[in-house]
Amino acid sequence: MRKNKSSRLITENQPLEQSEETRGRVLLATEQQAGKSQRSPKHRRSPLRAGLAIVAGRTAGALSRRLHLGGGTSVVGLVAQRVYPDIIEHLATQLEQGCVIVTGTNGKTTTSSFIASILQNAGLRVLHNKEGSNMMRGIATAFVTRASPLGKLDKKQRAISVLEIDEATLPQALQAVTPRLIVFNNLFRDQLDRYGEVDSIASRWRTVIATLPAETILVLNADDPTIASLGEGFAGKKVYYGIDDPALNLLTLEESTEWHQVIDTRACSRCGSEYTYDIRFYSHMGHYQCPNCGLKRPQPDVRAEHIQSESFDRLRVQIASESQQKEVVIPLPGLYNIYNALAAIATAQALHISWEPILNGIEQFQPVFGRGESIEVEGKALRLLLAKNPTGFNEVLRTLFNDDAAKHILFVLNDRIADGEDVSWIWDVDFERAVGHTKTLTVTGTRARDLALRLKYAGIAPEDMQIVPALPLRTGKNETTGKKARFRPAKRGTGTLEQETVAQQNRIYGLKNAIDQSLNRLSIGETLFIVPTYTGLLEIHRELEQRGLTAHYWKGRDA
Repeated sequence: MRKNKSSRLITENQPLEQSEETRGRVLLATEQQAGKSQRSPKHRRSPLRAGLAIVAGRTAGALSRRLHLGGGTSVVGLVAQRVYPDIIEHLATQLEQGCVIVTGTNGKTTTSSFIASILQNAGLRVLHNKEGSNMMRGIATAFVTRASPLGKLDKKQRAISVLEIDEATLPQALQAVTPRLIVFNNLFRDQLDRYGEVDSIASRWRTVIATLPAETILVLNADDPTIASLGEGFAGKKVYYGIDDPALNLLTLEESTEWHQVIDTRACSRCGSEYTYDIRFYSHMGHYQCPNCGLKRPQPDVRAEHIQSESFDRLRVQIASESQQKEVVIPLPGLYNIYNALAAIATAQALHISWEPILNGIEQFQPVFGRGESIEVEGKALRLLLAKNPTGFNEVLRTLFNDDAAKHILFVLNDRIADGEDVSWIWDVDFERAVGHTKTLTVTGTRARDLALRLKYAGIAPEDMQIVPALPLRTGKNETTGKKARFRPAKRGTGTLEQETVAQQNRIYGLKNAIDQSLNRLSIGETLFIVPTYTGLLEIHRELEQRGLTAHYWKGRDA
C-alpha cells in the first residue's frame, strides 16, 4: 500500500442540494479538522466504527428525504465521515476491481456515466456517484449507501467504482482512494472565485500525480495541451484520446466563429512560448505544437477520424484504435460529447473491455441529469443543457444554433456559491450566435438582468426577450414625499432595457413562472431548450419533480 504525501485540504463549498448548503458549510470545517486529527493509520481498520458510520449516515439521509430537506446525496457522507473519517478508504479497499476516477472541468458526469454504462454491459457491478455529488461528502455517500451495517460493501464481487471527482477535490480524494485508473477530461477557466486560474489546478494535479504508483493508468485528452502534459515524467501507463477529423477545424471556418473562442491555455508547459495550431476544434482544444521547444500533441491511442451529425442528438463517429476501426452512435449532441465518449472508450480499452459492451454501453446511453436530458410536458418537450463556464456555454450555443433553425430558449443565470459568485464571465460567451435564431427568448435567475444586458449588447432587442427576475422587484420611494411610488412601465421604445422590459413584468418572477411563461409560448410538438447554470439546474429539477414530470435525481441505484 503506498503512502500518500500530505497536501492541503481543499474547501468543499459546492453543494449539490441548496437545501443542504447551510448545513454542509457549517459542518465542513469541523469535518475536515476531525479528519485531519483523527485519521487512523492506513493499516488500522474498525469494522464496528464503520458500521456505526453507515447506520448514522443512512439514517440522516432517510430523514433528509422524509422531511423534504433534500435528496440526502451529501448529508449521508457528512454524517458518516464525522463518525468515521476513514469510511471512504475502509469501503473502497473492498472493491474487487478497484476504482476509476474521472475529473476535469467539463464533462465529468457524462464521461463517468458512459464508463459506468460500458462496465455494466461488460457484466461488472458498478458503484457510481451518478447523482453528481462529487466532493468528499458525495463520494462518501456513494459508498455508504451501498454498504451494510456490518461495515461491508454489498455485492463487492466483480465490483468496481466509477467516481466523478471535482477537479479541486482530487488531491484530497487520492488520500482516501488508490485509483486503478484516472481520466483527465479537460481544463478550462471555471469559477475563478473558487479555483483560481487553470494553472493553479494543473499544478495541484501534477503534484498528486507524482505520488501515484506506477500501476495506476492515466487516460489523457491529447487535444488539451495542459491535460496531455500531465503524462510527462509519469512512469505508469498512459492512454491518449483525441479527434482527428480536419473537417471540424475552426481555423478554416469564417473569421467570426474563430474570433469568439475563449482560449484558456496559450503557453507551452515546458518553455512558456505560445502554442501554434494546425487544427483547432474549440477553445484551446486541437492539434498544437510549440515553435520554440518542439512540444506537440501526442498521437492519440483512441481517436475519432470521421464525425457525422445525423440529427440534433445523434452523432455517428468512426473510431480508430490499435489498428481497428469501429463505428459508434453517440446519442447526445455536441462536439464536447464526442470527447466524453472517446474518454470512456479509452478507459474501457485500458481495462481490457471488449468492443461489444463498449458499443452497446454508448449507444444505449440515456442522458443524465441536465446534460441533454429530455422531458415531455403535455405534448411539448423540455431539453436541459447545463452551461456553467464560458467554454461550456459557447459549445452549448454552437450546438443549439448550428443548424440555423430558430428555437425557443430559456436561459437561467445564478450567482450562488456552486455557480461562482462572479458572473463577469458571461461577457466571454458568444451570445451573438443567438441573434436572429430564437423564436422566443426568456431570461431568469438571480442575475437575469445582467444576462439581459449582455444579450442586448449581443444584438438582441429588449422587446424580443422576456425577463423574469428571481424575486419580485422592490417598490421604490418618492424622494420628495417619502411615500411608496408605483413602478409604472415605460412606453415601448422610449425607455432603457430595465424600464422597458423588466418593469412590464414586475409582477412575474421566479423560476416556476419563467418555465410556465416559456411553455405557454410553444405549440404542441415544439421544444423548449433550457440552458441553466448549476444551481439553476437543481431548481429546475426540483420544480419538475414537484409537478410529477420527472423522478427525483437521487432515485435508482447502480447494478
